[in-house]
Amino acid sequence: MKKLLLFFLLFGHFLVAQIPNSLDSLKVYLDTKPKDTSYVLALNSYAFLNVQEGKYEEAARIIQEMERLSKKLDFGTGFYKSMNMKGVIAYSKQNPEKAMEYFIQCNTIIKKYKLPKKIYQNSLNNIGIIYNQLGDREKATKYALELISFQEKNKLSPLKSSPYTQVGDNLKFYKKFDEALLYFQKALIVEINLKDDSGIAINENRIGTVYEDLKKNQKAIDHFKKGLTHAERANYKLLQVDLLTNLGRMFQKEKNFIAAENMLKKAEKYSIDLEATQNTKVIYSNLGDLYFEQKNIALAEDYYIKALQLSKEINDQSFLFSANENLATLYEKKGDFRKAYFYKTEANVARDSIFKLKTLENTEDLLRKYQTEKKEQEIALKNVQISNAKKQKWYFISGLFLLAIIGSLLFYQSRNRKKTNKKLQLLNDELDQANKAKTRFFSILNHDLRAPVANLINFLQLQKESPELLDVESTKRMQDKTMSGAENLLNSMEDILQWSKSQMENFKPELKQIEVSSLFSDIQNHFSSFESIEIRFENEENITLKTDEHYLKTILRNLTGNAIKAFGTSTTLSKPVILWKAWQHNNQTFLSITDNGKGADLEQFKALYDDKEVVGIKSGLGLHLIRDMAKVIDCEIFVESKKDVGSTFTLFFRA
Repeated sequence: MKKLLLFFLLFGHFLVAQIPNSLDSLKVYLDTKPKDTSYVLALNSYAFLNVQEGKYEEAARIIQEMERLSKKLDFGTGFYKSMNMKGVIAYSKQNPEKAMEYFIQCNTIIKKYKLPKKIYQNSLNNIGIIYNQLGDREKATKYALELISFQEKNKLSPLKSSPYTQVGDNLKFYKKFDEALLYFQKALIVEINLKDDSGIAINENRIGTVYEDLKKNQKAIDHFKKGLTHAERANYKLLQVDLLTNLGRMFQKEKNFIAAENMLKKAEKYSIDLEATQNTKVIYSNLGDLYFEQKNIALAEDYYIKALQLSKEINDQSFLFSANENLATLYEKKGDFRKAYFYKTEANVARDSIFKLKTLENTEDLLRKYQTEKKEQEIALKNVQISNAKKQKWYFISGLFLLAIIGSLLFYQSRNRKKTNKKLQLLNDELDQANKAKTRFFSILNHDLRAPVANLINFLQLQKESPELLDVESTKRMQDKTMSGAENLLNSMEDILQWSKSQMENFKPELKQIEVSSLFSDIQNHFSSFESIEIRFENEENITLKTDEHYLKTILRNLTGNAIKAFGTSTTLSKPVILWKAWQHNNQTFLSITDNGKGADLEQFKALYDDKEVVGIKSGLGLHLIRDMAKVIDCEIFVESKKDVGSTFTLFFRA
């Protein structure tokens, strides 16, 4: 029955909905349906039913058709099912080794066609089960751990608890009881989620045996009882026998002889009904121990003899030894030394047989250990070689690293030297700019202040030397002009001193937002003494500029002053006019100063554009100031001049 259960486990997860599950209905389905992927799945079910009936040749023919169609349709799942069915057939023919080859090939197909995770999950489960059947504990555990890791990584619900129980059994074998408990408890949770009473009972039984090994008798009893309840629900008699036997043994350890006898007697009845010889001999032996401990020698003798007879029937050398040993002890207690000697001799014969078997097993174990140690030595030698190679590699890397550090230090030193030189150059440039600013400052003092002071001195000289030339009205008018000129001079000095202070601090223009209308007001106030000249301002809108106020005021005063000078003493003009305009176009700001004076040749304005033009009386110092200061505030100046028409200076600022 165990083999049949495994057979269904290997195939059970591949039955597909909508496909018939009987031979007759499948024949009709295959005769009427198109040969598509569903047809391949139906062939798989058809092959399985033929395997169940032992028709292996027919099943093999169906598998060939599955492979042909899968190749035509490039159907990865079809290739997988074909290979899996080959494994099922091999297992059915009592060839688990061959079945294992097919199941491992299934994994290759799954990875190649990237089939669903559930299929890979089932495949790993199958491989682990087969390895466990083959008695290969280590490989079974390896695949169990791989399956557990795969399920947890992909958050898949376990199909069965088998991988957890496999790992738990292996840990228990190596007496790692606490770790084994963790895996058995995980297996129990899986079975609870699957609502499988049989699985729950089996895992409760496993947990109970671990607590027994840990000598925690009460916990062992609790789990055996829980397992018995679920085994009864599932009507799993053989498992009930196992659990009842375990409970009997635990109650005996706890000196609860009545409960122990009840459990063992019940187990005896079920075991005899099921003809479970292996279980029955264990129960007989446990009953013999129970009665012997209670000094009921007659009953103990009866059960020990029954256990011995069953051990002979099934040729169980381990049990033959323990049964004969128990009888030898019992007869020695009774004082029947002849029988005690006889059973002791039989026990020694059985022990010798066990010794031979163990010697054979130990020899195989030693051979495996020798081969393992030999491989480990080879691996160790390779590791030493790899380690030496790594050391040489690290020495080489360390050397390169040291060279890199030296190179970095040299590069850093060179870069610092360049930075220092660059800073010195910048300082020299700043010093040069400072000297130029000072020069501009003295030029401004000379150009912007000299003329107003000269006018003031001329008026005072005239008043002192020829007062008769001035009547009362002229004197008052000249005094008003002088007062206004002095005030303008004072304002100009304040502007120039503020500008010079900012220049002495950082030698850079101080940029801020300025309303153009305020500049016009400043010009009107500055040149208010020239009553005969009309100064007008046309502004399209309230325009502002971001620039240095003092630089720009100096430029505009000079340009306006030049325009006033352009009128000279000519009387040909009935109405001299200086027109200021401000406008914006394409995010650019324009200021213009236009006079209707006598105009000039453009050569006279060369100092505005040519840095090589020598400063002198001919070129005019004001144009040099205007040129240099315009460069500082990023302003361009264009000149248009025609004889007897006038001149226009246009200042262009980018937004």
